Formats: sequence, structure tokens, C-alpha cells
Amino acid sequence: MTRQMLFVGLLVLSSIYGFAKGGRPEQIGAATFVSGVLASIALAHPVAFRFQGVEHGMLFVDTAMLGVFLWLSFKSTRFWPLWVSGMLVAELSVHAMRVAVPAVVPKAYMDAVALWSWIAQIILIAATWRHQRRLVRAGVDKSWKI
Repeated sequence: MTRQMLFVGLLVLSSIYGFAKGGRPEQIGAATFVSGVLASIALAHPVAFRFQGVEHGMLFVDTAMLGVFLWLSFKSTRFWPLWVSGMLVAELSVHAMRVAVPAVVPKAYMDAVALWSWIAQIILIAATWRHQRRLVRAGVDKSWKI
């Protein structure tokens, strides 16, 4: 099984779990992850040229996703979107380093960009699980700040 297939499996698992058992912030996060992956695939360079230079499409998608997760950080009662925002800043830094150091090996660039996406999926799973725990413990889990 390839790494891409494992990632898609994790994406499907985390997104279904987030949609089915999460509060509204987790659902928005899951939708953002799925949309981001689909948009990144659509906007990436052709396979033969992928990661040979800056992936401008992925850079655009990562920037848009950062906006969504920063918004969630400010508006929701959850802490996890701030963690994901930090990971997206790290991912944007990888794109910036590709500009600053064009001699970086394409596979290293690809791996550095992909790493944060794996961790973000795991955070969504943990956030959804914690949401369920708060529901069981308190019967309610407010999603939004007043």
C-alpha cells in the first residue's frame, strides 16, 4: 500500500468521524481538509513536474486553509484549530524555503509539505473524540464563543 493510499484512508476516516461525531467546528475542519486535498490535487503541477519548483497551487490552497483555521481559532471554543493553524504556518514556511533555496531535493520538499497534513488529520480525530467526551461528561459542548 502506498503512502498516498494510506493518507487517503486517514483522510476518509478522520473526515467521516469528524462529520458524524464532531461539533460544527470539527465538521468545518473536516470539510476544509477534504476540500484542501481535492483543490491541491487539482491545482498541482502535472506529475512529471510536481515539486520541481514551488507548488503555487498548493501554496494558494494552504494559505486559504490557514484563513479558515484561524477563523475557527477565533470564533470557536476549541483549541485544536490553533494547532492546525500552526502546522499550516509551518507548511507555508516550507513553500517559502523552496523559494529561498531552489536546490532543495524535490522529494524533501514533497515530504516536508506532506508531513503536516498527516498530523492535522490525527488532531481532527483527537478533537472529535474530545468533543464526544465533553458531551458525555456535561451533556453539552458549546461550539462558538459569544
